[in-house]
Amino acid sequence: MFFDKLREKRIAKKRQAFENSGMLRSFLYSFGTMAEGMTTFLIDEKGDELEMVYHRVSMKDGREISSSFTLPPVTAQKLKALIRNEEIYLWNGFNKSNSVIATGRSFSLRAGFDNYQLKADGMVMVPEGYNEKHEILKNYLEDLVKRNYTEIGEV
Repeated sequence: MFFDKLREKRIAKKRQAFENSGMLRSFLYSFGTMAEGMTTFLIDEKGDELEMVYHRVSMKDGREISSSFTLPPVTAQKLKALIRNEEIYLWNGFNKSNSVIATGRSFSLRAGFDNYQLKADGMVMVPEGYNEKHEILKNYLEDLVKRNYTEIGEV
């Protein structure tokens, strides 16, 4: 019961910090495995627009795909809403690894807001609920890429 109250207090603190975060200014999500490859999505402000960089490296055949394109500014608001609604901000501060298993999956998440920095990293280890939220976030980001760069479907 004591640990449940501490956990609830940490969640409430993270929720409050995120609610006061302001506008999303930059975003990076990278994930994959040593056996399969790595995928990276980067979104950054470029003047009045957002630029998205998509990069995918396949470890199976060495194939590499990279592209960049502009997105409408409303994308930052939609991505922030996704982070809030799926409570991905609760990953903030996660930084765990298991160096014994070198070929396991890894991820890195960075999101910069006006008044808040979200940072989470894991190698083999992931935050609670990661798999479901990863799929939601990955699908959203892949959809952005598919609308602007058709070769994503070939990887």
